[in-house]
Amino acid sequence: MTVRGEGTGPAPVLEVEGLTRDFDALRAVDDVSFAVMPSELLGLIGPNGAGKTTLFNMLAGALPPTAGRIRLQGRDITGLAPNRIATLGIARTYQNLRVFPDMTVFDNVSVGAIGRFGVSLWGTLVPGLERRRSDRIADATIAALERLGLIDHADAPAGNLSYGQKKLLEVARALTLAPTLLLLDEPAAGLNPNETEALSLLVRTLADEGLTILLVEHDMPMVMRVCDRIVVLDSGRKIADGAPRAVRSDPAVRAAYLGDPE
Repeated sequence: MTVRGEGTGPAPVLEVEGLTRDFDALRAVDDVSFAVMPSELLGLIGPNGAGKTTLFNMLAGALPPTAGRIRLQGRDITGLAPNRIATLGIARTYQNLRVFPDMTVFDNVSVGAIGRFGVSLWGTLVPGLERRRSDRIADATIAALERLGLIDHADAPAGNLSYGQKKLLEVARALTLAPTLLLLDEPAAGLNPNETEALSLLVRTLADEGLTILLVEHDMPMVMRVCDRIVVLDSGRKIADGAPRAVRSDPAVRAAYLGDPE
């Protein structure tokens, strides 16, 4: 774990320190610490029930931690509301699609931009201010649709998209927030091999362009191929943290997750 103030390198975008979450007698996340560096693509893996989604929910504000701290660019965001965390720079996608099928693709994606630029009474009272806000929302939405290859579907109902395109819609919505940190929760789930390959290239390219990404994914070939570093959870605890090759050969990881008892 990178500790703030040590060395002369860049400061972490995200710091997780001793994060813990209890559900009555069940400890879902147990004293987990790690950091995510600028432009890093960090994979978070582990068997079902390891605590990955619970950890994501705490980072995004959907669940308060029982103990521990979360810092975004040095700022303590522990326990803040999801909308506040989003405005500070964390955007996320979900395991289960959150698409409004009867709304257009454009309107689905613009939800993120609306959250970014906000709505205010003041904007309705000052001539031209609301129009400028609307223009910024439209510009951010169009840019995200173009980035994800969905611009030709902008006026179509989102329900008409294929499953893979709906996954891309969720990424586009997150990108309209111009996040400092993007949380991707199993983006390849349900995709065919060609879609997974295209998504892998997209995620790697976003990181190469400077976006910091935390990726939860069960597709191990994808994780090993695209991630700079991997953190492994098992029964709520961190059991490994390192480069993909080192994690893949770690005996504890192989026993807990990759099916090799040796």
